[in-house]
Amino acid sequence: MQSLNVGDVLFQLFSLLVLFAIIVGVGLLVKRAVSTDRRLKRIEEKVDELKDEKGRDRT
Repeated sequence: MQSLNVGDVLFQLFSLLVLFAIIVGVGLLVKRAVSTDRRLKRIEEKVDELKDEKGRDRT
């Protein structure tokens, strides 16, 4: 009969936590990239609006 070693259990838990951390880290990076992309689009729209307003004021 084999016994359950504490070291083996700890290693398995640590490995599972590392895998979980990698998955969560990738998810957070994707979320951050999407958020940054949305923010840049909003800023570009505002800059375009300001350019249009400035162009209309000159004419």
